[in-house]
Amino acid sequence: MTLEERVKRYFELASLPQNLPYDKSHLLRELNITEDDTFNYQKKLEDEVSMKPTEKRDILIKQVIKPLLKKYGFSTGGLDWRRETDDAYIFIHLQNLHYSDISTGARFCFHISASKKDEIREKLSNQWMYNQFTNELKSFNFLPYCGLLSPYYSADWYQIDGYKNYLPTDTPIEDICSQIGEYFDKYILPELSAVQSYEDFLNLCTQMLKRYEEKEIRLIKFYQAAQASTTSYGESVFPNLVNCRKEFGLNIDDITSHLEWLDICREQHYFTKCDAKELAIKAAKEEFV
Repeated sequence: MTLEERVKRYFELASLPQNLPYDKSHLLRELNITEDDTFNYQKKLEDEVSMKPTEKRDILIKQVIKPLLKKYGFSTGGLDWRRETDDAYIFIHLQNLHYSDISTGARFCFHISASKKDEIREKLSNQWMYNQFTNELKSFNFLPYCGLLSPYYSADWYQIDGYKNYLPTDTPIEDICSQIGEYFDKYILPELSAVQSYEDFLNLCTQMLKRYEEKEIRLIKFYQAAQASTTSYGESVFPNLVNCRKEFGLNIDDITSHLEWLDICREQHYFTKCDAKELAIKAAKEEFV
C-alpha cells in the first residue's frame, strides 16, 4: 500500500469502537506511519473541502434565512430580527459559537422570544439577552420531533460539517440551504406569523415546550444518551444510561419500537461506526443498577 492508503486505513481502524478508548500507537506501528503523516492527511482533506463551515453558514443566513424573515414581516439589524405585534415585539437572535473551524464545524442557534413594548430595556437588539431562559424558544422547538432527528442537530445547536471519524466532512451547500430553509418556511415562521400579541407568544411557548413530555421525544433523547455512551468510558456510564431510561419512563417495547431512529442518532455522532443498539437494549432490560 502507498503511504496515503496506509494513512486512510489508519483512520478507518482508529474510528472503530474497539480502538476509540485506547492509545493508537500500535496502529501507527502496524501501518508504518507517523502522527505527522496522519496530521498531514487531515490537513490535505481540509484543503480540499468546497468551503469552510462558517462560509456555508454565512451563505445560508444571507441567501435563505434573511429573505424568508423579510417575507414574514421581520426587520433586520445585524444578527437580530424583530416583528412588531399589538403590544409586543417578537425577536429572533442568531447566536454563533465563537470557536468554529473545519474540525468543529460551524455551530449556531436562533433564540426566539418576545417582550412587551412597555417593558423594553435599552436597545431592541439587546432584548434577547434579557429574555433568555424565560419564555424563550429555540428554532428546533418548532420542528418535527423537536429537531432531534435533523442531520444538523447537535445538542440544541445547528451544526454544519466538522470532523466525523477523525476526518472533515463537506455537506453540499445546496443541501444545507434547502433543508434549513424548509425548517423556517414550513415550520417556524408560519407559527410565529400567527402570534399577534404577547399573550399569544406565551401560549405558543407553553405549547412548544410541552412537546418534550411526549414519549417519542423522550425516546429519541434516550437514544442520543445511548449513542453518547458508546464513546464515554467509566464505571458510571451504564448505570447512568439505565437511570436515564427510568427517568424517561421507557420500557423494552418502547426502546425497540424505533431503532431506526437510533441509526439517525449514530449518523449525528462524531463516530458513526459506534452502534448503540446492543447497549440501549441492555439498558432497557436492566431493572436495578
